[in-house]
Amino acid sequence: MTGLRARQKEDRSRKILDAARTLFEKNGIEGTKIEDIANHAGVSGVTVHNYYRTKAGILINLIIENDSLLLDKLETRCTQENLFDLSVMFSRTIAEHAVSNLRKVVWRQVIAAVTTDNAGDIASAYFEQDQKLARFLIGKIRSLQRDGCIPASVNVEHLGKAIFHLQNARFIQFVCSEELTSDDVAHRIRNDLSAMFAVNPPGSAAVKIHPQN
Repeated sequence: MTGLRARQKEDRSRKILDAARTLFEKNGIEGTKIEDIANHAGVSGVTVHNYYRTKAGILINLIIENDSLLLDKLETRCTQENLFDLSVMFSRTIAEHAVSNLRKVVWRQVIAAVTTDNAGDIASAYFEQDQKLARFLIGKIRSLQRDGCIPASVNVEHLGKAIFHLQNARFIQFVCSEELTSDDVAHRIRNDLSAMFAVNPPGSAAVKIHPQN
C-alpha cells in the first residue's frame, strides 16, 4: 500500500505541474488561478495547496525540475577538451533544454518574476539553480586546467563565472525573441569568446580556446 500511495502522490504531482505549465503558457502566471490549475489537473484546490501552497511554489518546482534534468544532460554533452567548445556546448545545451521543457513565454514570465521580486521565493530558487549551473561549468574548466589546457595562473572561479554570466545574457536574449534559435545562441557565444580572448591584458596568461570555424 505504501508503494501505491507514493505512486498516486507522484501522479497527482505530475498532473498539477503539467496543468500549470499548460495554463501558464496559455494565460500567463498572473492570469492563472490555483482553481484553474486544479480543474485542469482533475484534483481539488486543496490538493494543489497541500502539494505546492502557491503558484510561486508550483513555478519553483518547474524551475527545479528543469535544471535537474539539465544537469544530467550537461554531464553527458559537455565533454569537450578545450574551453571554447566546452563553453559553446554549455550555452547551446541550456538553450535547447530550456525550450524543450518550458516555452519561451513562460521563461519570460519567470525572468520577470525574478526581476521584480528579487528577494522572493521564485528568485531564490532561480538563483540557487543558477549557482548549480555555474559550479558545473567551473568544475569542467578546472578539469581542463588540471589537464594543462588552461594555464595554472588563470583564476578558474573568475573565468567560469564570467563565461556563465555571458551565457546568461545570451539566454535572456534567446527567450525574449521567438525568432532566435539555439544555433543563434551558439554562434553568438562563439563570436563573444573569440573577441574576448583575442586580446589579453598586459602581463596576463593567454588562455587557449582553440576556436573552430
